[in-house]
Amino acid sequence: MRGIFWEVTSRCNLRCMHCYLHEELTSLSTDPYELDTLECKRLIDQFEEAGVFYVTVLGGEPFCRPDFITILQYLGEKKFWTSLDTNGTLLDKMAAETLGAITIKNLNVSMEGPRPEIHDAIRGAGAYEKTIRGIENLTECEVRFRIGMIVNKMNYPHVEEMAEFCLDIGAQDAGFSLYVDSPSNRFSSMLRMNRREIFAAARKITEVKERFPKGFIKSDIDGNLAFLSANPEEYTRSKNLIPCGLGKTQATILNNGDIIPCTYMRTIVVGNVREIHVSEIAQTPQMRKMRELGTLAADTAIEQCRSCRWKYFCGGGCRARSYLEYGDLVSPDPLKCLLAGVDACE
Repeated sequence: MRGIFWEVTSRCNLRCMHCYLHEELTSLSTDPYELDTLECKRLIDQFEEAGVFYVTVLGGEPFCRPDFITILQYLGEKKFWTSLDTNGTLLDKMAAETLGAITIKNLNVSMEGPRPEIHDAIRGAGAYEKTIRGIENLTECEVRFRIGMIVNKMNYPHVEEMAEFCLDIGAQDAGFSLYVDSPSNRFSSMLRMNRREIFAAARKITEVKERFPKGFIKSDIDGNLAFLSANPEEYTRSKNLIPCGLGKTQATILNNGDIIPCTYMRTIVVGNVREIHVSEIAQTPQMRKMRELGTLAADTAIEQCRSCRWKYFCGGGCRARSYLEYGDLVSPDPLKCLLAGVDACE
């Protein structure tokens, strides 16, 4: 595995509306199944032995673990390309100083709006001020950080203002990612964007990319505008069903050691790091099946795509979104169908 996404804990001090872990998040008390400090260090050693290149540390909220500073310091001793996602609310002076003393390539602080009334509506009352204090601690300790926003129905009108906020507060860049919907999320109707809203957000991101310093705005949402200008009849070649590293170069490890192919495929457990070495993940039967799936094409593998005029342009889309929506890896990506203006159930 070239890359590992590592959810070090299921504990979190927030309950964000858009979080795909809603049903799994626990209180701040100890999770009896969570890998302990020594097991985490052994796992980091396995990353090194297996030749892992990048490690992305996620939660829950990583800083909810009392031993996370110790884990982070041990991870920092290695030569991984390490990224860390945090909500920023627990970034006190000691945490900021630790981050300044080790090598973190990407420190992503999650924010959902440039003002408290926007951010807190999604992340909870008081979250905005706590995150701002965390960012101030990072700035004081000269720690570089980026800000990431999940664009959804509630905050997409504020994309431009958010970009300006990120620039003013000293972020190295601003990332905008589209909300990934799950039918199990009870807030889905409040967050899921329609076709018009997605294109509106995409146009705005195109505008701010042109106006802000080159490379400051990180987003692929604007790429969705291609559905408005493309002529699907001009595309005649099949695309692989899995264009990402699913089953080949990346995996996700949960706080209890379970290994899953993708952060959104929570029920496909391919093993546990308490039982198999990281170097063996790629050879598990489930990961081999993922790679076999990657040799197929949407125009032949997905029944609903066979007669679709967009099949060669879109290629079937993201397997994670199809899995979340239909519980099936060989189904259409609902987002791509929405953008193309077709009904995936036809």
